Amino acid sequence: MLPAKEVGGDYYDLITTSDNELWVTIGDVSGHGVESGLIMMMTQTSVSTSVQHSPGITPSRVLSGVNAVLKENIARLGANRYVTLSALRLRNVQVAGLHQDIIHYQAATATTRRVATTGTWLGIIDDATPYLSDLDLEIADQDIVLLFTDGVTEAVNEEGELYGQERLEQSLQRGSHLDLPRLLATLVDEVTKYQAAQADDITLVLVRPLAHPAP
Repeated sequence: MLPAKEVGGDYYDLITTSDNELWVTIGDVSGHGVESGLIMMMTQTSVSTSVQHSPGITPSRVLSGVNAVLKENIARLGANRYVTLSALRLRNVQVAGLHQDIIHYQAATATTRRVATTGTWLGIIDDATPYLSDLDLEIADQDIVLLFTDGVTEAVNEEGELYGQERLEQSLQRGSHLDLPRLLATLVDEVTKYQAAQADDITLVLVRPLAHPAP
């Protein structure tokens, strides 16, 4: 995560629960400033509490609970804000929540595919449950899952051109042979060199299965 100059609302978290479930979440609060940062912290706390205290919970149920918390607290603040948020449970990869596309690099074919996220913005309606569903993702060994916020794809160069998702996918394909820390550094470097000035938070998360996971 590379925050913009102003306090922003990008959010991501990597969570290991007490029963060894692995979770990755990523999202964005509308707007900027302290208010958006506060809502981001509410989101983080609500997600963490939900997955830590509800073994076996699905991503859609997590987000439904988060929505209820955010709706109440945003109303108390008198704020006009919402949150885009996706949650992934990693053991058998399952995702829910409306955010940016998920980019899935498939090692067997050396290609990428876009997985569209579905759902609704959180913090606007009282009950998000009818709009949330869980999607199972088949992730093979050496595949890579890339999560990002719009500060990446909406980075603008001197000519006013967006960096865009296609460039991001091409960069992922070129660097797929690298270990994740070097690949992440490469992706960030390409975006920051492309943009004329950073106008929004930039957040990237990479996930790759371990060939021989620790017990």
